[in-house]
Amino acid sequence: MSLANQTCWVVGGVGVVGRGITRGLLQSGATVIVNSRSADRLETLKQSLDNPKQLVTIHGSLLPGQASETVRKALDDGKKSLNHVVSHGAVRWWARPTMGAFENMYEYRPGVCDETYSLNIRPQDTLLGMTCQDFMSSSAQLAALHFSAAQQLVPRLLETAKTTPSTFTFVTGDGAGKPGGDRTAMGEINSHHVWGLSAALRHELHGKENILCREIRVGLPVAENDVTENKRPLSEDLGDLCAGLAATPRTSDAGRLFALNNFEEMGALMEEYNITFDESVGALPRYLCNE
Repeated sequence: MSLANQTCWVVGGVGVVGRGITRGLLQSGATVIVNSRSADRLETLKQSLDNPKQLVTIHGSLLPGQASETVRKALDDGKKSLNHVVSHGAVRWWARPTMGAFENMYEYRPGVCDETYSLNIRPQDTLLGMTCQDFMSSSAQLAALHFSAAQQLVPRLLETAKTTPSTFTFVTGDGAGKPGGDRTAMGEINSHHVWGLSAALRHELHGKENILCREIRVGLPVAENDVTENKRPLSEDLGDLCAGLAATPRTSDAGRLFALNNFEEMGALMEEYNITFDESVGALPRYLCNE
């Protein structure tokens, strides 16, 4: 199957893993919507993929209070349908947090984790050194973003589901249970909140006709410049897997959690949810890993 004539929205589509997800969906023939508060990051994403015509970039936020306008702008007040959503965040738990930003999101550099950008975390802050007020305001920022996105996008999927299958896929990172690991304390708490949101939404949508909600939880202890046995970066394997899941809406998968803890599990899922690339798209540029 392919995703030709279908529209997908990637939440968190401008980072390293987001680019891989976007690439996989595009490579399968879908029209892909990616939003960001940064026009520069959207332009970098387009250029890194050779400006594919099926990529729609929206300069806007999905944060609470802003998501409604961003979705309205992208889907033209309901005139455009939405078939699939991939909501990604805090996958790269293995990268150490760092201060500041770097110019090219697609050039891997050690010290950059997802929540550094999503949460504006100050790595020198200790968990118990925070005030209660800071903890309350910071501990669910990532979940609030994904909740706000789901609140606006799921009704669009339910509308589509009246006539054709639709899917919502969380892609999360499993950095749990690794004392001394690289994820910040607040990043850890935020990632668990997203797990909770995913579990709740998978439960709430379970049994709804023609819509599936699933989660891919990445526990592979590799960095983006490590490639799989297929000589591909992890982000592109995840992109192909997301495309395969979107193109294979099995009712038996309703609410399913896919835990990826080793490359054998990844390989089995890639084989199970194989997807035929749309030949009219042509091969999109690969992620250039550092040697």
